[in-house]
Amino acid sequence: MTATTGYMFDNATDEAANQLRFLGEILDSGTRRILTDAGLQPGWNVTDIGAGAGTLTTWLSDQVAPDGHVTAVDLDPRHIPAGPNVTVRTGDVRTLALDGSQQAVVARLVLMHLPEREQVLAQLAQALAPGGVVVVADWDCTWRDMVRRSPSPRATELFERFQDALMSFGESRGADMGWAKRAPEAMMSIGLADVESHIESRSWRGGTGICLLHRSNSIQRESELLGVGMSREELAELRQVLMDPDLVLSGYLMHTTVGRRPSPA
Repeated sequence: MTATTGYMFDNATDEAANQLRFLGEILDSGTRRILTDAGLQPGWNVTDIGAGAGTLTTWLSDQVAPDGHVTAVDLDPRHIPAGPNVTVRTGDVRTLALDGSQQAVVARLVLMHLPEREQVLAQLAQALAPGGVVVVADWDCTWRDMVRRSPSPRATELFERFQDALMSFGESRGADMGWAKRAPEAMMSIGLADVESHIESRSWRGGTGICLLHRSNSIQRESELLGVGMSREELAELRQVLMDPDLVLSGYLMHTTVGRRPSPA
């Protein structure tokens, strides 16, 4: 990816390991449930796109063992652990050739960041064996009613300013913060069947879950947030707010959309 398009974060930063761990803690249980409902079983070949810390990859490798295989793909896969039935690939999904025999392809928090998202979705669908499923999970960041309880009006203001700054940075790199809502139509338009979306969120108190992720994001992308209007003093104050147990935030709405490649008649 170029310097001005693509994923908003960087696995090489000092803060990246924390960010990726928080993402796994927030998202893995929901993704696991949806994959199980989609029929995941031993013997499947699965590709995990944007595998991050590899927490989902590791779980997938256990589920498809002993005869199945997981390919984990990331721009920078340094945090993905090795496994006996895991292949780790460094690459950009926009240009990476995928084996066309996958029973499942999972792309979590990937397509929302790519201007070529619909073209990439079509490529992922082509990697499926007949009957295979593609699972696309992205946040709807246009939904902003996240503050369930705030310790003060100032705390709410800081959080909203941070969200404005973070979204502005993402959009400057080609992210589409509302793409998740269009994923079902995109899947149906390329001929996938049995398309359905699962939409979920939950609340987290300061110092847990999504609050820790926001804090981590503010550290990892401090320079960019400064560049779009926040000050260092405001970011420091925000980080204190995000650790305050009197703060209660909902996560973004997570849309996980599943589509199946039809089997020949």
